[in-house]
Amino acid sequence: MAVVQRHHDVLIQRLSRHSANYRDPLEEIPWDTLDPEQAWLPDPLLSLYGLPEFDALRAEERIRLSQVEFVSFCELGLWLEALFIQRLGSHSLQHLYGDTHSYCYQLHELREEVGHSLMFLELQQRAQLPFLTPPSQRPRLATLFARLAPEGSAAFWATIFIGENVPDQMSRQILSDKMLPPAVLAINQLHRREEARHMAFARITVQRRSRRLSGLQRRLLSPLLREVMRQFLYTAFFPVPAVYAAAGLDSAARLARLARQNPQRIALMQSCAEPSREFLRSQGFFV
Repeated sequence: MAVVQRHHDVLIQRLSRHSANYRDPLEEIPWDTLDPEQAWLPDPLLSLYGLPEFDALRAEERIRLSQVEFVSFCELGLWLEALFIQRLGSHSLQHLYGDTHSYCYQLHELREEVGHSLMFLELQQRAQLPFLTPPSQRPRLATLFARLAPEGSAAFWATIFIGENVPDQMSRQILSDKMLPPAVLAINQLHRREEARHMAFARITVQRRSRRLSGLQRRLLSPLLREVMRQFLYTAFFPVPAVYAAAGLDSAARLARLARQNPQRIALMQSCAEPSREFLRSQGFFV
């Protein structure tokens, strides 16, 4: 336990140093390169890819769908970061007296998450799109768990890790397509760079807190974490009908149903979820 604590302290101080050189996302992103005539996601990352309905789309329809799905992906980040900002902001004061290094880093993380939220809002406004997935259509258990799970618990930070790591795997694949607009690449690059620090903090916090749990406690928590992950993956990878409607496609509800059954989409979802599952299994959770 002492070795883990020393590693934690060294990591927190290093993360804080790396976060000190903060760059405002609104100034960093080359917004004028957000080309409305160009795809914002590669075809294989679109929810309908692999279906006959996708093959039937005209080129301009695929482009518009890619733009709306990218904005929807960033809206997911906006929802997640709102939950995290709310939770961290209301509980971080306890670290001021108990763990000043963690308190300092969490203030850096709050600043970065607020910057990400402003970046995502700017993207949404430039795309001239409304909010596509209202909070009422986000998974209720995942939302409640993020709000109510004890802030110092392994389960809370495991949930945070899932919410950061799964989208990061998607961003990794987006960045592999260098033909996307520079603004799209810059949004993903900036977000991945800063989220790497956030995931490192969440990872070591899960490791520290899970060591305090008995085998029975981990087994009891595992079904809850498994359901939280299932709900999160559902909202992350299967767009609501409003997404297809915003892209100008007919039969939006039908397309949403088809996406949920799309083998290509399900395979993408599972590949993005596997690193989170592997880490949580290494900590004794059955997810």
